[in-house]
Amino acid sequence: MGAMVAKKFSLRGHGMIGKQALATFYRKPLQRSGKDFTIMKVLPSGVYQYRFIVDGQWRYSPDQPLEQDESGNTFNILDLQDYVPEDIDSISGFEPPQSPDSSYNNLQLSQEDFAKEPPLVPPHLNLTLLNAPSSHMEIPPPHSRPQHVVLNHLYMHRDRSGQSAVALGSTNRFLSKYVTVVLYKSIQR
Repeated sequence: MGAMVAKKFSLRGHGMIGKQALATFYRKPLQRSGKDFTIMKVLPSGVYQYRFIVDGQWRYSPDQPLEQDESGNTFNILDLQDYVPEDIDSISGFEPPQSPDSSYNNLQLSQEDFAKEPPLVPPHLNLTLLNAPSSHMEIPPPHSRPQHVVLNHLYMHRDRSGQSAVALGSTNRFLSKYVTVVLYKSIQR
């Protein structure tokens, strides 16, 4: 058995109005899109005769190779015996540039690199809604779209000024809308 080949078969409307179409390959229904009927098949290499059944009538695609049998029936012909799959490596249209060896290094890390403490929070997470400065206005200005890194996380903010409340917040996206829920909770028992 030769290589398997993916092939798209299509039948144009040419003035006909078909409600359904079948290909003689295992009598599989074709998908309709406007006046076109199509099906994708993966076939082993060989020679195939095929035609279509449209609304109970035999049809063939006039823009594909044709052949008639001894009874006068017209079939489309598909010859996959000499099919050579496209070799991507043989295409010389795009050659990626070589990366110079000088652009790489293997520097050893020093003790100073290991002595630094990592930040408690990555810097982009300091810009959550709970950490934003409050505006003392009756109607707050509209907020810009939140960064993707703050979505679907639960954030806690406790005011350091001695107030006995904590704020929990989470921002979620629904299609193109962003919803932020903030829960204020007293920490007194």
